[in-house]
Amino acid sequence: MMTFRGLVYSKFKTIADFAQAIGWTRQKATSIVNGMQEPSLDDTDKMAKALGMSLEETARFFLPKKSQVC
Repeated sequence: MMTFRGLVYSKFKTIADFAQAIGWTRQKATSIVNGMQEPSLDDTDKMAKALGMSLEETARFFLPKKSQVC
């Protein structure tokens, strides 16, 4: 399974490009992509749209592994 960081880099050349697509600072995007900050629901929705994914698909990257149902 791909990591969120890997997903971002598969769609954007840099974290700065990802941040710009969402309207965030590079620092905020870096913190979320590197797992240092938990995204809010609104943040997750913005990332989903920038990545061309559903909110549910994107949110799965941030849910604890034990809470995910297969």
